[in-house]
Amino acid sequence: MDLFIIVINYRQEELTIQFVKNELSKIQLPHKTVIVNNSATTESNGFLCKELDAVLVENNSHKIDAEKAIFVLPSADNLGFAKGNNLGAEFCEKWFLPKYILFTNNDIRLKNDDVAERMIKKLEEHPDAGIIGPRVVGLDGKLQSPFPYTSYWKRHIWMYWSTLFYSAEKKKKVFQFDYQERAQEGFHYYVMGSFFIVRADDFYKCGMFDPHTFLYAEEPILAERMAVIYKKVYYYPRVEVVHEHGVTTSKFAKSKRADWQLKSEYYYYRTYKHTSSFLILIGRITCVFMRLKNNILGD
Repeated sequence: MDLFIIVINYRQEELTIQFVKNELSKIQLPHKTVIVNNSATTESNGFLCKELDAVLVENNSHKIDAEKAIFVLPSADNLGFAKGNNLGAEFCEKWFLPKYILFTNNDIRLKNDDVAERMIKKLEEHPDAGIIGPRVVGLDGKLQSPFPYTSYWKRHIWMYWSTLFYSAEKKKKVFQFDYQERAQEGFHYYVMGSFFIVRADDFYKCGMFDPHTFLYAEEPILAERMAVIYKKVYYYPRVEVVHEHGVTTSKFAKSKRADWQLKSEYYYYRTYKHTSSFLILIGRITCVFMRLKNNILGD
């Protein structure tokens, strides 16, 4: 079995079940599915296994029914995106020999039944590619992938203060707000993490996802890790998925999501792009100032 699909479930058993039944069933390539059940309960584990005819994999399992197509890996804690997907990948590595791993959210709709086959074929055409992602479209019709590299100075400082000096049109151009609309097939800095495929060997070799993040910055960090083993990220817009963005993150308060995002991005820039502590501090001060301004003005 070459293809393994990893899905994170967090208190959305109905959504995950419908996703596996309605969307993953469209994938014609033989595959196995691994559901990482974050904040698992006995009830949620049982429900997933019953509805999907899946195998529950306990922590101390010494053997599994390898003939089964779907496995549920429970975690008492909410591991988030990076550690949750790593748990699924480690399971695949331990019990099977995956050639490709598809990481996907449970709020994705496939526009092409042969999406996996075509992405894998394209990946094989580019030996220097370690990651491939499709065209990802939101419910609003806007493209959500791919992304260019943006320096810390631009993203966390100048993007805010430039409003005093730039027109809206110039700001859009300088900060590439329309990058996704203009992006062509080929190599880009990173792709949306809601649906993408990796070569399993590359993924394990680069160290998998960085476990220090929770829900944000995983994609650029993985791109940086892949770069260490001389692999790049390929965008393949000839296949498409629809992403109901925010279904998972909406379970958390907006302020908490914002804090998680900032913490993860600070970690990414400091650890992987070697941004100075002084510049990080300026960005933090800018963030606090903008929050106060928005609270006062109601923006």
